[in-house]
Amino acid sequence: MNSDLMDENDNNNLHFLKDNFGFITAFLILWSLAAFLLIFLVEKGDVILYFAENRTELKNSFFIFCTSLGEGFLYVFSILAFLFIAYSKSFAICVNALLVLVTSGVLKRFFEHERPERFFNDLLKDSALPNYIPDVVLHSGWTTSFPSGHTTSAFALFSLLAFFLTSKSLKYLCLLCAVLVGVSRMYLVQHFLKDVTSGMLTGFLIALFVYWLHQKYAYKLPGKLLLKKK
Repeated sequence: MNSDLMDENDNNNLHFLKDNFGFITAFLILWSLAAFLLIFLVEKGDVILYFAENRTELKNSFFIFCTSLGEGFLYVFSILAFLFIAYSKSFAICVNALLVLVTSGVLKRFFEHERPERFFNDLLKDSALPNYIPDVVLHSGWTTSFPSGHTTSAFALFSLLAFFLTSKSLKYLCLLCAVLVGVSRMYLVQHFLKDVTSGMLTGFLIALFVYWLHQKYAYKLPGKLLLKKK
């Protein structure tokens, strides 16, 4: 019986990898590129300064919208939507959101890195450097920058949604949305590249863990729309 269970788990893992190979590969390429830039090519604040030199009103509005995709309303919408599709997946998104809050909060408290606003204004003594966007409230302080909470949230949610969806096009759309959230946090002078890169990986790993929990335990939850154990 244990052999049958192991075979079933192996088949489920192979099925998952086959269905999500493109998404996972694309994520790993993008994350590796971000990590390479962070380690070898850019100094702290360089990406923010690059965006500051290339701003337009259209870009400002676009990235303000993009950053909103990493906020809680999208979790609420996804939870409500999946109530009519699969109750277990709706519950998984709730667990996902809880893990994002806890993990992000713990890491921020542990590392206590300064925000860009504090870095540019207090450490570099030049408030004009980042070319701040009007009407965007900047987070300041020493304790809340690493990792990016919005990026962690976006990659956790959009990765989990990608794992649940069957359409390859929608999977890649999910990845694009998550990436845009991460870029927006630097464009809006809220986070450094290191914060975004760490948020990408943290969110992705949270999604993998929640998906594994869902596949392992969803059949035990009550309800007609739940995943059935094969």
